Amino acid sequence: MHTEEYVASVTASIQQSRKNLGKDTYLCEGSFDVLLQSIGAVLRAGEVVANGSCDHSFALVRPPGHHSGKCTSGGFCIFNNSAILVHFLRHAFGIKKVAILNIDAHASDGTYGIFSADPEVLCISVHQDPLKVYPYTGFIKDIGVRPALGLSINMEMPPRSGNREYGILFEDIIEKVMRKFDPEIIIVECGFDAYHKESLSELDLTVDGYYDMINLLASQWKVVCLLEGGYHEDIGLLSAVVLEGLMGRRTIKDGIDQVDLLASRHINTRKEFQEKLSKLKLILNPYWDLNKPALCHTK
Repeated sequence: MHTEEYVASVTASIQQSRKNLGKDTYLCEGSFDVLLQSIGAVLRAGEVVANGSCDHSFALVRPPGHHSGKCTSGGFCIFNNSAILVHFLRHAFGIKKVAILNIDAHASDGTYGIFSADPEVLCISVHQDPLKVYPYTGFIKDIGVRPALGLSINMEMPPRSGNREYGILFEDIIEKVMRKFDPEIIIVECGFDAYHKESLSELDLTVDGYYDMINLLASQWKVVCLLEGGYHEDIGLLSAVVLEGLMGRRTIKDGIDQVDLLASRHINTRKEFQEKLSKLKLILNPYWDLNKPALCHTK
């Protein structure tokens, strides 16, 4: 959650007609009303899943939230929607174990900062290698702090990583960790800037990639998706794909020629990915014993 001082600073900035909070995070006179409506939609999305009205939900909101920390803004993010939702689920429904999965192209640094020491929240962020990409944090070595070591997982995806690399990561690490942690609800920070048409990143997910990730999660756990980044013309298309993934009902076809897409990327992409995956497994094994099969989970 955010400090009272930070929330007060946001409201004061709006009242004083300040145009930004720094770090590419802008405000206008109507910003606070928009923020409240956005948070209301997020809480409602969590509520209908927590009370059993729906198995899954998707909050189509902006601004995004995953770069916002307890007392900081950044990367277009003012309030951290995931953190606010976790607080709500805990206090309104007594939910203890929550997993947050970021699939935005940029590391979920704000969420990491809020929950890195929380032993009841699993934070996984899958993002482009942050050496040259904002927010320049979220490295494989960042696994949280005591008493929650190993509960923060960061995967650096090499440029031009696509559906197959994400699929391998989900199979080798994410699904196994989720089963062992056994969350009551998974919050997906659903960024669409890992899409192959995104100009602010260099990742190559397509319709198939997004559908497969969301459907895999929704087939085993309760899922609340929150819209995060993505700044291209296919936001509506991918939103529909996510909804289909949550329902397990596939009608939207992937129009991308995977052979052409693979041919356009660097020859070392898969090699770099495998090296990073091996490094991540080595770091996580003491906490998750990834070589030992996890029990299958059913909702």
